[in-house]
Amino acid sequence: MKNLKRLYIDECGNTGEDLLNEDQPVFVLASAYLSEEHSLELKHRFFSKINAKELKHKSLSKYTSQQSMIVNFIGAMANEPEVVKFAVAHKRYVLTTKIVDVIIEPMMFEDNVDFYQDGLNIAFSNMLYLLGQQKTDKKFFDGMLYAFQKMIIDRTYPAYESFFKPLFETKISKNLEEYIFPLKLHHHRYSLPDFFNSLSEKPLEIAFAEALVLVAKWSESINGNFSLIHDNSSTMAKNKKAWDKVLHPDIDPVIVGYDKRLMTFPIRGEKTDFENSMNFAGLQLVDILAGAMARCMKWNINGRPDNDDYAKELSTILPESFGGHILWPTDRVTPEDLGTVGPKAGDAIQHFVDLIKGI
Repeated sequence: MKNLKRLYIDECGNTGEDLLNEDQPVFVLASAYLSEEHSLELKHRFFSKINAKELKHKSLSKYTSQQSMIVNFIGAMANEPEVVKFAVAHKRYVLTTKIVDVIIEPMMFEDNVDFYQDGLNIAFSNMLYLLGQQKTDKKFFDGMLYAFQKMIIDRTYPAYESFFKPLFETKISKNLEEYIFPLKLHHHRYSLPDFFNSLSEKPLEIAFAEALVLVAKWSESINGNFSLIHDNSSTMAKNKKAWDKVLHPDIDPVIVGYDKRLMTFPIRGEKTDFENSMNFAGLQLVDILAGAMARCMKWNINGRPDNDDYAKELSTILPESFGGHILWPTDRVTPEDLGTVGPKAGDAIQHFVDLIKGI
């Protein structure tokens, strides 16, 4: 069984619905399609000087000599990038996309505008985020993000008022105002109970959706059914029933989504075990990969300071050397630049709802 390849997955930076956590601004899922035997070989080759039975990026990254081991390991994996994939999410930007998904898209849908077609939702999110970073509007935008997150979590009238009231009372730039106007329109159109009743249980949690997209990408390159091993400390373990149902090989074939955002079912993940990473070298390796990616991308968010040589060295490899999925703000706004020119298939959200109904 040690020669059997399995998809190992671990995460870093999962703060639940708190997407504004300053210490952990990036959410990362690392995955590697390896046999446990190969994982043990990699562990011995790059980390044989580590006496601890279990490798953890958090511990290894404290020391310069061990940072070098990590960089060497990731550099070696870059020579066989087909066995590693990441999902990376800039959480502050993701919160901006949630404003679009929760407030603007449903309103546009009622007006017969498909806000997902041609990546219009992505373009709007990019512009809203980038304009919100401008010096004259940053204080307003920061407050808006905080108030939105609190409103979605608390679901109280004071929280609702704290989000919407400044939209009408604060003077902001003309450019940003163009993207704030739809939020004001939403406030005038809907009652408070209707808005809160339209929300799903925890719309700001992203781990499940990011893991699904990542594993779906693996299913495009793995022949036949495959099994997964996920660290049991992950919050994903709490959603095992839904997770198993969505990934199951016996699901009817269907394609859902848009353009490059298409997802093909069945994903063919026949079994997911949530295990203690101490017992699996493969889980320890993806812990290192996830932690290293999070460190590198946090360094990027913080302006690439000169006092972090480790992150700087990681950035020579990460994230460009590996495939996967990344949610990150850009200045791209046209369908051509976004790569969102393509057909529309089935409704992805409705498909997920139908799959997990009754669980």
